[in-house]
Amino acid sequence: MAIGWFICPYKREIPQIGPFPVRYCAMDDFTPQIRADGGDWTETEILGNHAIVKVRASDVLLSTIAATEGFIRLPKNRLDDSLSDLTTKQKKVLKDKLESLGYSLTEIRADLGNDIGTKKLRDVLKLAAKRRLKPRYDKDTDTIILDGPEQPVRPLEDVDGAVI
Repeated sequence: MAIGWFICPYKREIPQIGPFPVRYCAMDDFTPQIRADGGDWTETEILGNHAIVKVRASDVLLSTIAATEGFIRLPKNRLDDSLSDLTTKQKKVLKDKLESLGYSLTEIRADLGNDIGTKKLRDVLKLAAKRRLKPRYDKDTDTIILDGPEQPVRPLEDVDGAVI
């Protein structure tokens, strides 16, 4: 079994019971295949209606998941892996993703410096897992909006330790 770290979106669904739509981590769409593969996954919600997800599955399934629109497979498999060998393009993808989630360039540079390549995967994910915003349902527009107060996130170490 291989390990893969992903950043993936949340999706909206209408529950069978209850009056309002709910969100779920899009990795859940792969739960049947992951379980059939003898694998597992877990996540922590982050800014931007996304989650950091750790998955244990076959290399083939991890590649299938990585090819899914909106999913980004992170270029390392262990939190303590150095990012020093990333290409300029790979580092830009990470920085751009952090910005698209809602972190400012100033905040990214404060935590990661000017070169992500001097950091470890843990450093990038710790920044991504700093906070999330509480969602609310807006009945008038029939949308789930993430503009509430900051909420705690599940610690990255818990996510890492839950899937071995």
